[in-house]
Amino acid sequence: MVRYVVFVNDGAGSVSDDDREGELAAIEDAFAGTGVEVDVRLEHPARLAATLARTWAEPDRPGAVVVAGGDGTVNAAVGAAAGTDLLLGVLPMGTFNHFAKDLGLPTDLPGAAAALAAGQEAQVDVGEVNGRVFVNNSALGVYPEMVALRDRLREQRGWGKVRAVPVAAWRVARSFPVHRLELRTSDEGAPEAGGVLGGRPTRTPFVFVGNGSYADGPGGPTVRSSMEDGRLEVVVARVRSRWGLVRAMVGALVAHPDVVRDVERLTLSDVRIDGRTSRIKVALDGEVCELDLPLHYRSRPGALRVLVGPDRP
Repeated sequence: MVRYVVFVNDGAGSVSDDDREGELAAIEDAFAGTGVEVDVRLEHPARLAATLARTWAEPDRPGAVVVAGGDGTVNAAVGAAAGTDLLLGVLPMGTFNHFAKDLGLPTDLPGAAAALAAGQEAQVDVGEVNGRVFVNNSALGVYPEMVALRDRLREQRGWGKVRAVPVAAWRVARSFPVHRLELRTSDEGAPEAGGVLGGRPTRTPFVFVGNGSYADGPGGPTVRSSMEDGRLEVVVARVRSRWGLVRAMVGALVAHPDVVRDVERLTLSDVRIDGRTSRIKVALDGEVCELDLPLHYRSRPGALRVLVGPDRP
């Protein structure tokens, strides 16, 4: 029988403090009857990447290593999996689960377990910035500031993400911060100078870099159309009002980063972003860190081996 090892992020909001054993049992029950044996374990987020790599290196390694959680948990796992032959599965147990949805996985636990047990594989791209990987998007400017404030509100008031988002967005937007950033690319297919590329400083409240290409949907480019084309979706906002900034940031957190209408949008294989400071806050799949400038973004085509849903296009 095929065996999967399932790691549950011990620091994730999807794990109840009052019923951790119940959470693990629910995952085991979801895989019952699928033909896959599961070994479900709790792991601290700081050790998750190292534990995944060590588990895959064992002589009797499992058929796949699965992480249960949201996009932030997936990001921690991808740090160990990208560029290796580790087969990664995702049980969507977060708030938005963008990556799992784009892999064609159902968002309910039994449905996701059945899809993973089917064992259909794909090689998908990851984005990288200064050696750090991401599967959904990276952002800089007011977005990381809002994420940090959102998380403080959740901790202080016990709110969920969706409730904390508009309050955090409004508080950050009141100061209406604008950054002067320079963008360059080595991509030969990039548009000619005249837009945000070419090294001229661009005044912008925030920049998003998405892993993959996005297609136009109702209201803008909201649907990721591919994670297998070696491209990054670069969106530079030109928001001119506080209300426009609030709308853009709320949409970025609740939906996808590219719901802003007043933007310059580029599809590139790489981009370098520089500014007037030595370090800058950067969001990677919703988790905030500080990185040195300049930021070097690139696509890593086919770097991640994953389990996908049977009906994924």
